[in-house]
Amino acid sequence: MSNRYVCLFGAYLMYSFVGVLSKLAAMSEAVPMFLVIVSFQIFTLALYALAWQQILKKFTLITAMSCRGVVVILSLVWAFVIFNERVTTFNIIGSLIIVLGICIVSSEEGTPQNV
Repeated sequence: MSNRYVCLFGAYLMYSFVGVLSKLAAMSEAVPMFLVIVSFQIFTLALYALAWQQILKKFTLITAMSCRGVVVILSLVWAFVIFNERVTTFNIIGSLIIVLGICIVSSEEGTPQNV
């Protein structure tokens, strides 16, 4: 896996964690804790926005957006690991379909496209 894909998926890892912060903010009972979590969430989104600009310099928009489907898979992992939520068979099948789509789009990145 090339270094640019590591950067791409690192950015998506950061973006997926925003969902965790949202759930933690919703679960917080104290207003100061809520504000701290939301502030960290905004900071994380700002970092992601900067990373996204760099990603678009290294990838075509089609590839970058297609690979964004990995956020769904990462959200399932966060839900299971952090919040002890149940992962169903349909979740796993859907994740496999997403991974297959990402592999197809990524393998076609270097081929010319007829528009």
